Amino acid sequence: MKHWYDNPISQGILKEKYYHPGETRAEEFMDRVSGIFDPDLGKRVRRYLEDTSFCPAGRTLYAAGAKGKFRVSLSNCYILPSPEDDLESIFHANYEIARIFSYGGGIGINISNLRPKGSVVRNVARTSTGAVSFLKIFNVTGEVISQNGRRGAMMVGLNCDHPDIYEFLHIKQNEEKLSSMNISILFTDEFMEAVRDDREYTLHFTVKATGEEIRKTIRAREFFREFCETQWDWGDPGALFVDRLNNRHLLAGYDEYKIEITNPCGEFGGNAYNACNLGSVNLYEMIDDKFSSHPLFNEERFKQVVYDGITALDEIVDYGYDTQPLDENRKCIDDWRSLGLGLFGVADALVAMKLTYGSPEANDFMAHVMKVMLLTALRSSCDWAKTKGTFGHYRWEATKKSPIMDLVKDLDPVLYEEIHENGLRNGTLLAVAPTGTISLLMGSFSGGCEPLYKISYERTTHKMETVHGHFRVFAHSVKDLLEYHHLPLTLTDEEIRERFPWVVESHDIPFMNRVDMQAAMQKYVDNSISSTVNLKNEATVEDIYHIYMEAWEKGCKGITVFRDGCRRGNILGVDTAKKTEPEKEAEPAREERAAVPECPKCHSHHLHVEGHCTTCEECGWSACGL
Repeated sequence: MKHWYDNPISQGILKEKYYHPGETRAEEFMDRVSGIFDPDLGKRVRRYLEDTSFCPAGRTLYAAGAKGKFRVSLSNCYILPSPEDDLESIFHANYEIARIFSYGGGIGINISNLRPKGSVVRNVARTSTGAVSFLKIFNVTGEVISQNGRRGAMMVGLNCDHPDIYEFLHIKQNEEKLSSMNISILFTDEFMEAVRDDREYTLHFTVKATGEEIRKTIRAREFFREFCETQWDWGDPGALFVDRLNNRHLLAGYDEYKIEITNPCGEFGGNAYNACNLGSVNLYEMIDDKFSSHPLFNEERFKQVVYDGITALDEIVDYGYDTQPLDENRKCIDDWRSLGLGLFGVADALVAMKLTYGSPEANDFMAHVMKVMLLTALRSSCDWAKTKGTFGHYRWEATKKSPIMDLVKDLDPVLYEEIHENGLRNGTLLAVAPTGTISLLMGSFSGGCEPLYKISYERTTHKMETVHGHFRVFAHSVKDLLEYHHLPLTLTDEEIRERFPWVVESHDIPFMNRVDMQAAMQKYVDNSISSTVNLKNEATVEDIYHIYMEAWEKGCKGITVFRDGCRRGNILGVDTAKKTEPEKEAEPAREERAAVPECPKCHSHHLHVEGHCTTCEECGWSACGL
């Protein structure tokens, strides 16, 4: 049987991103990664890596076994505290950004504590340059502290009530040097209700050092439409629904745990100095009798892999404890022991189950999958709490206040009582990341919970040290589907869609179906989900407005929209066709497709944008650190 690591794409990713000096074979790589675990668990992880059932995130794949060789963190991304409104705090935050970048991690930071532009300062400047001006400093740090040939991944957020919110909204359009920095606005329920009801909303800030009060009243819906126009044009900033982030997770009952921002891709919201320790289960491998008249979800196998995945991530937290960038990161592990187990191959699994992505049947199936995943993850964490102890700040009285625990009480009363008796090993458990690189590494599976972006791609081998030329690569499930039916791989994508109507590409899925799928999954994910609604070039500002409103109303914690051909398609700086301005109330004029940028690692033109992540489908280079 051909293995995933026999294909040139996987070999290229291993060589470019994950091999240690001296490693030349995938077997050595898998032995090294699985060797950091308890021996019995390590054997299972080794088997999971071999058959693609489970894979830790990229930082772990690279940092496992690195102790004594080089300094690198096993955590993907970090949450930094919001800097206080003084230069000492701002530049201390910049030092911490540099420190984390030097260890290979990305960061999320909220700048809402910084005073607005034009407010009084007691120094030679007389007035402040504003909160947004400090993005330039953080961005330079990300460019200078290089990470294996790429810039550090960064998410910067600003609260929706900050007076600098208009400047923040347009900073990416007006400041090309910030093109590598991801930004998001944190919208409250109060603001979104004002948008829905077309009411006024007050921006406000009190400068603690001077007592100055700054207030400005805006029309919430007018601002939100301007936000959607900016999304249409640039694909940034994203939207995070901050009340949902804080009110619906396992630690919602802990007053000392406050989420101010997420990691760069949006799937992990944590308190200050927390980190996302990520890994993912391949849902496609959990489907038996694929493409048959009665395909089956192998629930027992899925439970075992999820149970072991939680155990593995918890052991990774311990293994990487000494290699955390900051003392505060180690303190956060002591207090919370956060994990983020997710999925990849979701779209492939739906193809195997003969379900159309975003259909009610597919949404029901994924809701069931996530329910099983949540209960199994809690079971694993509870069992290990019994033998190894709970996370440091664990208190039953706080834990039982979480709406997640209300779900557990209804779904599995026995588990609820066992958590009451034994506690939990981990404060967070599930987070669905985009998995751009590891899903390619494991065999061109669909990333995270995203639909198939394309049925097939044309790729070049010019950087793979193989025969030069082009070759066609299918989505994993589509290739298997054709082989199952003894059909030639020369069928066009159109012919495949005609024969198998449940096989759909991202652009062909009604955008509200995308929102429905994310909402169905989010109910059972204690943290968050990275998800992008890919729109055709002719999508309107009104379409984008409805996507965001629907996502908020249906309980999503955040969502990103990316319109094909928008200016962010040119994030690496090549020339694009002249931009066409959107009309505010009518359908925007079409614009020419942006030129396809070149990967800075392998120089191919196979970059794919999902939310705040850009992945090269040729070599696996990623601009978000995953």
